[in-house]
Amino acid sequence: MLKISEMAKLASTTRRTLIYYDEQGLFSPAEKTDASYRYYEYNQLYDLMFILGLRKLGMSVEEIREIKNSQETTSDKLLGAQERVSTKIHELEHIQTVIDQRLEQKPVDKNVVLYQPMITKNFDKFFWCSRQTVSCTEEEIAELFAEFYKQLDSLAVMDTGDSGFLTDLPVTNPSGYADAGFRILKETIVDSKQVFIPVMKKDGGKYISIYVENTGEGIVHGLKMLNSYCTENHIQIDNHLWQMDYGNDHNKVGAAKIGKLEYSIIGGLDLKS
Repeated sequence: MLKISEMAKLASTTRRTLIYYDEQGLFSPAEKTDASYRYYEYNQLYDLMFILGLRKLGMSVEEIREIKNSQETTSDKLLGAQERVSTKIHELEHIQTVIDQRLEQKPVDKNVVLYQPMITKNFDKFFWCSRQTVSCTEEEIAELFAEFYKQLDSLAVMDTGDSGFLTDLPVTNPSGYADAGFRILKETIVDSKQVFIPVMKKDGGKYISIYVENTGEGIVHGLKMLNSYCTENHIQIDNHLWQMDYGNDHNKVGAAKIGKLEYSIIGGLDLKS
């Protein structure tokens, strides 16, 4: 037979835990002497491992006792434990995917050229989006961020997809940026559990883009440069400003310190090439 310290070592638990389980009537030794020495049989290990596994799932001593005392192997408590195991497996698989993505993620180019308009080609993307703000005060931005990310799956927040803002602002009105309402964007992920938040599609195709400092002055300056570039090159664009974060170094209003401003091109270029 095994002494209490030997059983504890075999099950990778503590002597104190075994004493507690005995006192609670959850897991008792095969023999207990008058001097309170506890001795266990080897075949008790399997029962103990089952109990320790349920505890790791967050089940209480009372819940485990109910399962052990149940004559039905399909008790509600046991089915609940099975569901927790399945959920935990799914979450761990997702976390592993996110970690793999981060390890494979290319480092941000810290020498990216700012304030230089360029034509880029994008693919279709889908974003969860928040409600639209009515102003851009720090207080409202903070409240919107808190509200939006509380609704998201915690694993979705961890994901490495794109994030940023969407504003209805014609490039011809750069000075209107300070008063324009906007939505927070977070790229959706395929295997996240269902999230009841509106989804918006960013159509693939050609975009006029520019990297800027994510400050009010930096964004307005970038918008003015985009406006001049479009005018000089007779490029027609829509009125949806996609302000995407570049990198993970964030400022006090939740955006990355560097941003990429983008407008979809709708005319003036050969969009098929």
